[in-house]
Amino acid sequence: MTPTAVLSPSDRPAVAEAIHPRFVRPRLVVIALAVLFLGGAIPATWNIIAHTQASTDAIEKILVTYSMKNEGSVALDRYAHEHPFLGFFLASPARHELDLPSQAQAEDDLTSGVRELIENVRHQSDLAAWWSWGLLSLSLLYVLVTIALDRAFTTRAVLFALTSISVFCFIIGILAPAMVIWTAPTIPLETGPLSFVLQHQVRGIAAIIWELLTGGHYIIGGLLLAFSILTPITKALLTLFMAASRSRPLNHRLGQFLHTIGKWSMADVFVAAILLALYALKAQEATKSIPCLGLYYFIGYCLLALTTTQILVHSDVAAQSSAPSPRKLGLTLIGGLFIAFVCFASASGVYTYEQYTAYEHQPVHAPSSPQQLNNGSLVLPAHQK
Repeated sequence: MTPTAVLSPSDRPAVAEAIHPRFVRPRLVVIALAVLFLGGAIPATWNIIAHTQASTDAIEKILVTYSMKNEGSVALDRYAHEHPFLGFFLASPARHELDLPSQAQAEDDLTSGVRELIENVRHQSDLAAWWSWGLLSLSLLYVLVTIALDRAFTTRAVLFALTSISVFCFIIGILAPAMVIWTAPTIPLETGPLSFVLQHQVRGIAAIIWELLTGGHYIIGGLLLAFSILTPITKALLTLFMAASRSRPLNHRLGQFLHTIGKWSMADVFVAAILLALYALKAQEATKSIPCLGLYYFIGYCLLALTTTQILVHSDVAAQSSAPSPRKLGLTLIGGLFIAFVCFASASGVYTYEQYTAYEHQPVHAPSSPQQLNNGSLVLPAHQK
């Protein structure tokens, strides 16, 4: 019987070098994956924010077009046609006193002008949707390849990958518009109802906090800034540091600190408040709202933050002593995860094409009143009522 050779600690690096050549070491592969992910995620994040902002800017211009002046000019012309005698004496003075545009100009703005703006909304939404699809597919592929390399869910590389993705979701969530709100009351008149946009606002999470601070609400704005932005940023940066650090005492102290400040994070509470406000506004007939990508990404960040917290708890990153190696995943499970990724990427790509790209080329009809504006008339036909 051939005796079994026992490797000394000094011989183990040489054997590892022979098994995993320097250029194919898993650690180097993980670093290369992180660099590739950053190279794709940074431009995707910038384009998602830019195109979402451009889409909401066009929606704002549409809401401005359905103003009291344009709608009032059309209503005044309708009254002049139904009451020629009174209209002859009242129409011109009323336009002059109320500074109303001409009837031809108002109708042109409410038809061809609105159609062009809706086309722009659809085009910008289409671009934002495809960049979003690319970012989500790239993020999921990055996590799956990292899991396949380590064959575990609770390793440092997986923790680093999920935290990196959550940072980009957080950036989009706070900078991109989260909600468009407008109020369009209807005034009954003899010649027909007069509906116009009384006020409108585009709301984003960072914009809400900035408005509170600049408006003098320093306590509320400061608390939201500290607990909904600064605390999540601190948690993410410290988690990334712990995933890269090999100092167990330092990681243990940082883990205790993260556990302490995690109780004060209000990101999920902020999302719940926004969702409650969104559905409360939808219940009002004169007030309408459209959720934007910023809200969805902020919700995604909250879910990823909870996931990374659970992984951090069950990993040995913040443990005082060395924990046993995580159980290796089977090749069948890893293969199933990649099949699920292919199905997800394909299905979401088809959905994005049908809901955005194909819909962008459909004929655009300007709604006859701002009460008819909703997701269906602007972006998604699936939400049309």
